[in-house]
Amino acid sequence: MTKENIIQNRMMRMRQLTEYCALSRAYIYQKINEGAFPPGNMISKGVRIWDRKTVDSWLDKRMGKEA
Repeated sequence: MTKENIIQNRMMRMRQLTEYCALSRAYIYQKINEGAFPPGNMISKGVRIWDRKTVDSWLDKRMGKEA
């Protein structure tokens, strides 16, 4: 596995995030504005990414599987 594949598997952009979480883009941004979803990181103007571990933790909490 190349370094690029590792990074791609670790970080997600919005399209990957919506597919991964089965949530709409609008819902995710609504929850970000409410402070109820990880805001991700802006890596450049208009480009936001989310760390898969952070998203997994958020999903686990939503499903009652807190670690």
